[in-house]
Amino acid sequence: MSRPRFECRPLEGRFHRLSLFVVAMALTVGAATEASAQAPIIGADFSYLGAFRLECSGDWCSYNLNGLGMAPDGSLWVTDHVYDYAVRRIEIPAAPSTSQVFGDLPEAPSLEGPHSTAGCPGTATELNGVSTIGADAATICRDYYNVGPVYQAVYRRRPAAAIEEVGPRTDPFHPNKYGAYLFGLPGDWVTALGLGTKTMITGFSREAGAFGGSQGPTLFAFDPDDPADAVDLLFYREIYPGCPGPGGCDFPGYESPDSWMGADWVRSTTQEAILIAGVKAGSTCYGSGTACGDPCRASQGYHGYPYTAQILFYDPADLEARLSGSVQPWEVVPYATWVPTELWAQECPDVGGLAFDEDVGRLYVAERLAGPFGEGIIHVYQLEGGELIFSDGFESGDTSAWEI
Repeated sequence: MSRPRFECRPLEGRFHRLSLFVVAMALTVGAATEASAQAPIIGADFSYLGAFRLECSGDWCSYNLNGLGMAPDGSLWVTDHVYDYAVRRIEIPAAPSTSQVFGDLPEAPSLEGPHSTAGCPGTATELNGVSTIGADAATICRDYYNVGPVYQAVYRRRPAAAIEEVGPRTDPFHPNKYGAYLFGLPGDWVTALGLGTKTMITGFSREAGAFGGSQGPTLFAFDPDDPADAVDLLFYREIYPGCPGPGGCDFPGYESPDSWMGADWVRSTTQEAILIAGVKAGSTCYGSGTACGDPCRASQGYHGYPYTAQILFYDPADLEARLSGSVQPWEVVPYATWVPTELWAQECPDVGGLAFDEDVGRLYVAERLAGPFGEGIIHVYQLEGGELIFSDGFESGDTSAWEI
């Protein structure tokens, strides 16, 4: 049985079998243009606590934080410089700062690592997602320019283990659909849905959704010990011609430069959702930044100015419907979106990894390139409106052992 979702209200826009809603931290929501068939749900929100930076020096501090993952002791796994192919575990500062001066932010020291993953396959592949299996970090890569489209290995169960492919080499499984984020599924949900050993999730939305990719974010569940054993939970079809374009896409408002880089399962004792974080483009143009009127990105390729940092909310019940066969994976759409206005770069946002610590109800969102030399920072939000889940197994509400 699915738990109640997070509170939202309908916003004007395109509707599929499931309604799309939008909610923002500032509680600015549009008026409903279509009646919702959904029953009222329990409200929840996130309050902003501040941000912190990594305690480091050297190249690995720059162009980092593509991936975040919770370690069992409440510390964080983070990715180093995108081409260092390494991860480390950091201590989370007790008091994040709301200052927007990089040097004023508290520093998070390294507790472990860096652990080299010996690189990733391909010539244009980045180490992105990181998660925990036992006490170790598992990692996953993406190839943002796989135009072959070539099947290749992307997943590594341990930093020292062999890298393996996810899913069989049959449609809809393809490395252009996964590799940007990696997180574990709740054990009770896996059992209830009969997923067996498929306990990990990955996903990726390649530009334009081409070459085996998806025109929107994806979710694939797989067995970390046998990655070829996988099942598709969410993806959006490549529709060409027609998408992007009015009414032509499965994912509402899809634009070719959309980028979804972080994800995790978020739950308290009363609510749960899958959150997917990234950057939503406001248009589609192919060419140089100058030709496309894009002040944020100069390179040749897809542009979509203006850009907005967004976090999508997906209902686990909708994924259950997908697994039961009552809906197709491309019919599952977000029931809410959130614009995190606390990110430092609003005009040209760059969102990296996302992780949630259910023991203390804290959400961590990485903002890449926030520092003067391309260093990333990590924003911290507190889940409000729901009783927390405690690692001791007791849901008594006694928070005396926790700093919240």
